[in-house]
Amino acid sequence: MTTLMPIGVFAHATRLSVRALRNYDRIGLLVPAEIDPGTGYRRYSLGQFARAGLIRRLRELEVPLAEIAEILDADTPDEVKASIKRHHDRVAARAAELAAISGKLDSVLAEPTRWLHVYERVRTPQPIARLSIRTPLSGLAELIGPAYGRLFAVLAAQGVMPSSPPGTRYLTDDPDELTVELFVPVDGPVRDDGEIGADELPGGLLVATIHEGDYDDVETAYRSLGRWIAERDLVPAGPAEELYLVAPGPSVAPESYRTEIAWPVTS
Repeated sequence: MTTLMPIGVFAHATRLSVRALRNYDRIGLLVPAEIDPGTGYRRYSLGQFARAGLIRRLRELEVPLAEIAEILDADTPDEVKASIKRHHDRVAARAAELAAISGKLDSVLAEPTRWLHVYERVRTPQPIARLSIRTPLSGLAELIGPAYGRLFAVLAAQGVMPSSPPGTRYLTDDPDELTVELFVPVDGPVRDDGEIGADELPGGLLVATIHEGDYDDVETAYRSLGRWIAERDLVPAGPAEELYLVAPGPSVAPESYRTEIAWPVTS
């Protein structure tokens, strides 16, 4: 039986917004595998991960939707590369990014066959210090380091110690306007300073996997969770979380990064 997942699970697993998926359905770019005739609910298959991943990468390079449709409709890899080359010639300022996407084209188009080990864990409620930032996905890498610096500086000034590794929660799913919560589990009360305040991670069941290395291929972790959740007919119970077990830093090589990707769920 083909494993299908609702649009919310597919959106999180592919890091596309629900709004974008509805638009891609409307214009025929990424049509759901099944639409319930009674409710109109959209459901997607595992086989659509590759197409969704290619669309997301091309949109990051600001390739127009009409050209993405041309690339996706190409019959051979050579035709795909020729379409990308035409866009490369028209947008010379993005030459480096287009070369990168061309180099990764075969792996993005390939059917996803690498699945990470997924496990369950139960979390008790955890007190945290948190800081929220709003940014497009393209600007997140520049902001997240300084934001964590402010968060840890405030905790040090208040004499509050982290009780476990820091993390993030993606509170919205629109890559053009993300709201990202940076959090640090703490061992004591945190005084709200107007920007950094106290909160609590809710307890409950999480499904999780470990992503190793830099974040170019983090989609594999999200796809693995999406598949696991869909196969067991679970329902997301909150935003996905990234827990930085070995976090980026000046003395840490990217291949040493170790991140737990976790998703609260309910039956």
